[in-house]
Parts: sequence; C-alpha cells; structure tokens
Amino acid sequence: MSNQMPMYVQSFTQNYVELLNKHLPSDLIEGVYIYGSIALGAFDEVKSDIDFIVLLSSAVNEQELSILQDIHVQMNKHAFGKRMDGLYIQASMIGKTNEELPAYPYCTDGIVEVGYWDVNHITWWILKKHGITLQGIPIGELNIPTKWDDVLETMEYNINQYWFSKSKKTYLFLSDSMVEFATCTISRIVCSLELRAILSKDEAVRLCVDMLPKRWHLLLKEGFRIRKKANTKSLYKSKLKRARDCRDFILYTHQLCNENFFIRGVSNGN
Repeated sequence: MSNQMPMYVQSFTQNYVELLNKHLPSDLIEGVYIYGSIALGAFDEVKSDIDFIVLLSSAVNEQELSILQDIHVQMNKHAFGKRMDGLYIQASMIGKTNEELPAYPYCTDGIVEVGYWDVNHITWWILKKHGITLQGIPIGELNIPTKWDDVLETMEYNINQYWFSKSKKTYLFLSDSMVEFATCTISRIVCSLELRAILSKDEAVRLCVDMLPKRWHLLLKEGFRIRKKANTKSLYKSKLKRARDCRDFILYTHQLCNENFFIRGVSNGN
C-alpha cells in the first residue's frame, strides 16, 4: 500500500476491502483502487473525500447491489464513511466516460445508488498516473487508454462550458462554498494545463498566486482561506465585490486558457 496514504486511512480502506471480499462473490471483484486527493498526496483529514473505483467482472444484480448498500451502511459508522465517493463498474469499461457507460452503482456521501457519477478522463488520468492499488491487478497492468489529449478535451469543456456558464450568474458566488469551488478548481485546471500534470487543489492555488497577475491574489487567498480555515474572517469587506471578482476570474481564465492552451494546443497525445 502506498506511503502516500495516511495510516488511519489505510486502516479504514482495509476494513472496506475486507467487507467487499466477505460479502460479495469471490469472482466479482477484480480490483479496488484509490485516486483523488489521497493518490495525489494531498489528503485533508477534515475535508477530503476518499475517492475509489472498484472494477467488477460483471454487472451487479439486485442482491449484490443490496449487499453494496449494506456495506456502506457499515462503513458509515466511521467518520470517513460518508466521505466515500466512488463507483463500481465492469473492468471491460476501463477508460470510458459517462457518455459511453451504462448506468452503474456509485457511492456519494456514503450512499449507494445506480446512475452516473463523476467519471471523466481526469478521473482515469489520476488513476493511471497516481492511483493506489488496494486489491487486484497493479494499475500499470490495467492498460488505461486515457491520453493527455483526452484530459485536455475534458478541461476545455470545464472552462468553456461549465465555468463560462457560471460566469453569467454572479449571485452564485455570494456563497463561501462556491468561491472555494471556483478558485480551487479553476486554479487546478490552469496549473494542470501549464505543467501537463494533474495537481491537487491546494498545490494549484499556491502556484497560481505565483503564476497569475497580482489582480487575482486576494481572491485566490480567499478561496484558500475558506478551504483551510473557514471559520476565520473573510479577506473581503464586501461579499458582492468578492462575487464579482469570482465572475471576472472565470472570464480571465477562460480567455487565458483559450489563447494559450486550447487554440494552439499543448498536447501531443502521450
């Protein structure tokens, strides 16, 4: 098990794998893997989710789905249980995104449902490059097909569709949670494009303070404050000013990314 995983998380995930093996058919589980902040070495004991992917030999039936739900009820007795976010998909679906996948069981906030969760090429890239194997075939042998071009396409959608649409709704950024989400997520996109690697949100915000013009430093520090010390006093005197800065930051990074990465491209398909 990777040294990146804190011991208290190792114990929790080991218990989870034991429950899977105890209650599900022995030939159903092909692999259990961790990605996300743990894999990136940036797990926050207070806030971070435990992101996981379980690869299956076949689609689960109703009885197996019920077992998965019961397993997560057991896991929810631990403080980390409701921070488990992950999916259960067939191993033959490795590298596919939601648009290509049939509905599958997924867990969010410790509850298992069937539908679609957050599966995109960034998910697969983090697993491919940084993932931790809890059980099953080593990640290097999974032959995850995702390439940097695929990651670039996902980031282009995030900036040009998702975040650009949010820039038209300044009121969204009156809330602390949206300020944190916008500053940290967009910083991650900008730094990942610049460095051709997926960074943790914490690392990305710190780098953006150095990389981006001074105009954005207060907003970036505010997002980091909310993320790390939410109970402290805001760096802004006005929530409306902060919301407008968020909107303008989205528009600035939208232009920055299109001029420097999406139009001329930084990928070579590796």
